[in-house]
Amino acid sequence: MPHKFRLFIGLILLLAGCSASAAVDPLAAQREQFIEARKALKQKQVSRYRELAAGLKTYPLYSYLEFDALRQRLGDASEREVLDFAKRHADTPLAARLKSLWLYTLASQRRWELFLKHYTGSKNTGMQCYALRARLNTGRKKGLVDDTLEVWTAGKSLPKACDPLFDWLYAGNHVSDEHVWERIRLAMGKGQTSLARYLAKRLPAKDAEWVSLWRQAHRNPSDTLGNPRLDRDTDIAREIILHAIRRIARSDAASAHTRWESVKDGYSFTPSQRGVLERYIALSAAQQHRPGAHDLLGALPDEQRDAHARDWQLRAAVTEADWPALLADIEALPDEERQRDEWRYWRAYALDKTNRRLEATNEYSWLAKERDYHGFLAADYLGWPYEMGDAPTRYDPDELENLAGRPAMLRARELFRADMMTDARREWAYATRNMSDAELKLAAVLARQWGWNDHAILTVARAGEFSDLTLRFPLEHTESVRRHAHNNNLEPGIVFAVIRQESAFNPEARSSAGARGLMQLMPKTGKATARLNRIPWTGVAGLYDTDRNIRLGSSYLRQVMERFGNNIVLASASYNAGPHRVTRWLPDAGELPASHWVARIPYSETRKYVQRVLAYAAIYDWRMQQPITPLRERMPDVQEESAYRQSSG
Repeated sequence: MPHKFRLFIGLILLLAGCSASAAVDPLAAQREQFIEARKALKQKQVSRYRELAAGLKTYPLYSYLEFDALRQRLGDASEREVLDFAKRHADTPLAARLKSLWLYTLASQRRWELFLKHYTGSKNTGMQCYALRARLNTGRKKGLVDDTLEVWTAGKSLPKACDPLFDWLYAGNHVSDEHVWERIRLAMGKGQTSLARYLAKRLPAKDAEWVSLWRQAHRNPSDTLGNPRLDRDTDIAREIILHAIRRIARSDAASAHTRWESVKDGYSFTPSQRGVLERYIALSAAQQHRPGAHDLLGALPDEQRDAHARDWQLRAAVTEADWPALLADIEALPDEERQRDEWRYWRAYALDKTNRRLEATNEYSWLAKERDYHGFLAADYLGWPYEMGDAPTRYDPDELENLAGRPAMLRARELFRADMMTDARREWAYATRNMSDAELKLAAVLARQWGWNDHAILTVARAGEFSDLTLRFPLEHTESVRRHAHNNNLEPGIVFAVIRQESAFNPEARSSAGARGLMQLMPKTGKATARLNRIPWTGVAGLYDTDRNIRLGSSYLRQVMERFGNNIVLASASYNAGPHRVTRWLPDAGELPASHWVARIPYSETRKYVQRVLAYAAIYDWRMQQPITPLRERMPDVQEESAYRQSSG
């Protein structure tokens, strides 16, 4: 890179890292011109677009203008144009994106020969079907039936692009009853009963009746088990019985176990069928906190005792407060599992409960050095302060400047500044895909300087660096957090912790379920919270406003806090999984130490969520330079449901 250009890039970096100087960003004018050019192109103001684009040929995102212009007329674009663009921009994600869009265009135009010429494989089922249709329509039929059946045999509905291909399969009688049954089994295994009903239409009437009974077993398993058609020991009868008992186990493992014991010796179930169902019942019993779950898991055959089963056997021992059994189970774990912080903590706890206090103290002493939930619990036991171990990332400014000057990083920065976040994420992923750990740390520093907090957090984690607490736990939106925390009688550290866990400070975050913004509110929850707290509702778009999102999220967090007696353990679990689930997870009677309750949360996602929120709250206390509230003070005992009904009025 020429020295003058490096100095120019260094100037850009310096200015980008300082929001107070944003007004003199040398690329700001071009960025605005770029945004206007894209708008003109979208509105098909061709002359205006060309006028604006002419002055942007040196701008890092000029390739995106070319991409948009070519995409707009992709149906008429020549092969040469597409390949030329892909060649000139081979070092960007745009090349692969354009080629993919072009292939879809070729498929829609039925230009099968050209499609096959450039198709190189895809994980997308729709694109796979287009490739198979291309082979069909160009006479390349060798192996086509088997390849098409492989796609067809799925336990879910498939894209419409596949329909003509499947029609060809059916017309040629290539789909046997055995094929249909195979797919029905997959569909029922995934709970896709509507697909199973659709597929049953291709079976003889007698077989279709069995599918109908199977679907009944899915909806009403207890009653279906009494159906006389299941009295005969046939393959399909056994499958339906297994499915029904599995469905019962989802909500009542004890009943499922009873039903299984009553039928298992009357049918010729295979060892695999027996083992799989018994594992499912045992796991369900543990997750429902049923007595005897520990022994059920311990009795499983070796082939069913995987890491997940072993994990829940230990949790069942915690539920049953069987400390000698817990110690024995931990000792029997493979070394990697045994060394997890969680099981080291529970080993120490069990040692203490069995009067082996010196050993317990030694274990706690080792664990208390860790900056996480179990490390903090261990420190609480010992009465030690929490070890934060903050170690800011050290870097060479010249190396940072060089990294910032890479074309892909320049594009990522400008896309971020232009609020083209999907493209920005693609460029970032492309730019960092082959980086060393040292380069990833530098990239994380850059992202932080740009204000791209979630990518700073994720990137430094990819580098295996967890000790730079400024990078990992940013203090963003502090005024909003403090104000709304105060107004809702919440600790600011708790609100920061929830934001950190929910979105990693990405105000544009959107989950697959539809949760939005910093505190990941579902639109329905946001609207209800707004109504309850007399906060003006500005629609779903308002959830992307940082202050409004923090206000609504803090208000909702206060609601669930009040619902569960101001217990942040239960409130954070509710924030993640919903109050109705948390209510089901409460002890039937009496009270339970909060650490025990957390350990037996059925959903691993929610369990980790609660642990992280509690640990992050302590870290944010430290980041805000205020006294750290120990976890033990934030974790009162968990009580039965009636206690919280009283507390919430």
